[in-house]
Amino acid sequence: MPPVPSSLLRVFPWALAAAALALCLGRPALADDGDTPPPCAMPMAGALADRPGTGRNTSTGGSPCVADPGETILETGYRRQTMTNADGQVVLTSVPLTFVRVGVARHFELGIAPPVAESRSVSGNVPLDAANGQADVVFAAKYRILDRQQAQASVGVAYSPPTGTGEFTDRLPTYSASGNFALSITAQLSISTSQTFGTAIGPGDNGQLHSFFVYTPSYTLAYALDGATTVLVQAALSSRQAPTLPSGDRNFFAVQRALGDRVALDAEYEVNAKPTLGAPQHAFGVGVVWIATKGRSR
Repeated sequence: MPPVPSSLLRVFPWALAAAALALCLGRPALADDGDTPPPCAMPMAGALADRPGTGRNTSTGGSPCVADPGETILETGYRRQTMTNADGQVVLTSVPLTFVRVGVARHFELGIAPPVAESRSVSGNVPLDAANGQADVVFAAKYRILDRQQAQASVGVAYSPPTGTGEFTDRLPTYSASGNFALSITAQLSISTSQTFGTAIGPGDNGQLHSFFVYTPSYTLAYALDGATTVLVQAALSSRQAPTLPSGDRNFFAVQRALGDRVALDAEYEVNAKPTLGAPQHAFGVGVVWIATKGRSR
């Protein structure tokens, strides 16, 4: 898949935001169909998934839906990121990218992303060394505030203590708060956004690690090809990639396939339009979402 033109990437998030505003202001509110449960109330792994594309970091918000009381949702996957230039190649492998979510009360869930094994291999003359280690654990909580046929919304918080190893731990804690919103345009087409504010860790001018504020909005367009298959396109932005580095711009294309109500598979291709080292960077990932234990009200 060729990289998306940078001019389109700059326009895409604002076009989605404008479309959402126009729909909210320009069309009357529709009553929910009494015979059809709203999306978050349906026992469908695809609707409940934070995958694909949202990743595991505290800078992401995820789905506006939450696990039902007594419900356990397991999400896991594999990601391979490649950076290539004229001097060599760097490959970063992350597996398993696991996130476990448990419904503990009505509209409220707790989540944990256990440490993930990270492996970096290098070839040629690049300014990085091979390394292995573990990323930091992430603790999260989310509360759903809206679940209608036309729109769903939630708010969430996350905390990541420095529990990892090697070069892949932030070495300092990070925090975030997010608002997640999804809007149905038609029966097949929907848009969603995750607006996240938090902290991240990066090297300053003196090379020492510093905590800095970061704003990381994402905008996703989803189209259901049929009752089981959905394609998604997302622009994920960040106000800064480090205390002294400019903004970030990651974009991905994904396909999600439901296997019944309780399992969904996904595959995604990602392009980093503003890599920190300036070299072309892309990633490929696959994953699965499984409703391991259904909630009491589904």
